[in-house]
Amino acid sequence: NNIRIINVSDICYVEAADDYTRIVTASGSYLKNRTMASFEQQLPPGSFVRIHRSFMVNIREITSLHPHEKDSYMVMLRNGKQLPVSKSGYPKLKEQLGF
Repeated sequence: NNIRIINVSDICYVEAADDYTRIVTASGSYLKNRTMASFEQQLPPGSFVRIHRSFMVNIREITSLHPHEKDSYMVMLRNGKQLPVSKSGYPKLKEQLGF
């Protein structure tokens, strides 16, 4: 019944959740009835990158990138959360991080 206004800079990551998308901030998470593709189009490309079919991450929240299994990686966020990086997401992430 309430409308919550979330500053883009407050978003840690965005996660696909069935027919919804979960917006995760330091103060909590919020469900929105929109697709990941719509968030990918609307969030600033220099600040957010789609690292997986189910995850977009705020570049400023990444503290490290770790090899996980064969040819896969995990990103560690400031809040301690680990997110998977897909094979197609890895080149996008490398480009955004500048390496």
